[in-house]
Amino acid sequence: MSSRTLLLTVLGWMLALGAWCGSTHAQAEPFAVIVNNNNPVTSLTRTNIAAMYRGEELHWSHGGRIKLVNREISSDIRELFYDKVLNARSDQQFLRPGTPISVQSLIQRSDEAVIRFVAAIDGAIGYVKLSSVNETIKVIFILKEEGE
Repeated sequence: MSSRTLLLTVLGWMLALGAWCGSTHAQAEPFAVIVNNNNPVTSLTRTNIAAMYRGEELHWSHGGRIKLVNREISSDIRELFYDKVLNARSDQQFLRPGTPISVQSLIQRSDEAVIRFVAAIDGAIGYVKLSSVNETIKVIFILKEEGE
C-alpha cells in the first residue's frame, strides 16, 4: 500500500470516528432540571438556572436558600448541562460574584441519587435525564436535543 493510500485511509477513519463521536453528543437524551415538589416555582429559564449555578442567585423567589446538586465532573450529563446551560467546561469552578468564595454544590453520582436528594430537601435543584423523572420531584425546565 502506498503512503498516499495509507494516509487517505487513516484520514477517512479519523473523519468517520469524529462524525460518530460528534453524533453521540448531538443525540444526547433530553435532561430535566428538577426541584422539590414543595417548591412553589413552576418553571425557570436557562438564564435563571445558570445564575443559580454560577452563584449569582442564592435564594429562591419565595425566600428559601438554593441548594445546588451537581453530578461528578466526569459525568456525561454534567458535561452537557455545563455546555448547554452554563456555557462552560464541566470542571469549571465558579466564584460568588465579588468574592473569592467558590459556589458550593452537593455531588451525586446517579440520577436516582439526585432525585432522592431533591425530593427530600425543599430548596434543592438538580438535573437528571428526562427518562429518570418520577412523581417525587417537579420538572421546571427541559433541555432537548436541539438545545431547548
